[in-house]
This record gives sequence, C-alpha cells and structure tokens, in this order.
Amino acid sequence: MKPPAIAPCLGVTDTQATVDFYEKLGFTALPAGNDPDDDLRILLFGGEFALMVYRDAHLRDWLPVLKDTPVGAFGMFYLAVDDFDAYVERIRPLVTVTKEVEHHGDRIFYFTDLDGYVIGVNQKRTR
Repeated sequence: MKPPAIAPCLGVTDTQATVDFYEKLGFTALPAGNDPDDDLRILLFGGEFALMVYRDAHLRDWLPVLKDTPVGAFGMFYLAVDDFDAYVERIRPLVTVTKEVEHHGDRIFYFTDLDGYVIGVNQKRTR
C-alpha cells in the first residue's frame, strides 16, 4: 500500500463504533500497529489508504495541543468512488444525509459520520 502525501487522522469518541460504521459503508479497517492497547485504526477504501481514526482521549494524550479541541471538524472530506450511483444507493439508508448537490456537472452526496465529520461522495475522475 502506497502511503498518501497527507494522511488524515480523525479523533473519534468510540473507535470501534466508528470502524463498524465505516465498514458498513465499504471500508476495511486495519490495526495501525502491534500494541493491543492502542486503538489507532487505518481505514482503506477500495484497497487504498483513506484515513485513520483514533479515540479522542488517546489522540489528546499523544498531542496535548489538541486537549481542548472538540471531536468533529469544520470542513469536509471527499471520497471518490468508481460508481457514484451504486455506492450512494447502497449507503443512503446507513447514513444521515446532509446535502445532495450538482456542482459544475458533478454530483456530490454529503453525509455525516458518527462524530459529525462531513464526507462528500463524488464520482472518481480518470484525469
């Protein structure tokens, strides 16, 4: 697996619940290391790195500068999929839909995860 240039690591309230949520959406979760007490997980989508999730308390211990930062984010993440229509149809009953829009000819399906992170699904581009 080729590591990305930037790897998001999201603080979450319950790592296992977040992993379960994303697995229902077609992601695969891997442990990030060999420490059984460390709940950092790597999430893959289509066999490629997508993001990491880490319990908020552990993330705050790891980086004390985040100690007062709430879970969730101001902003959004995008997930490019091979078949937009099929993927959105499959996940729609599993998520809280935030917005559906067509912008410059591209359709985007926004939903929130368990901790309020916003994910925008769009068709993967070939160029």
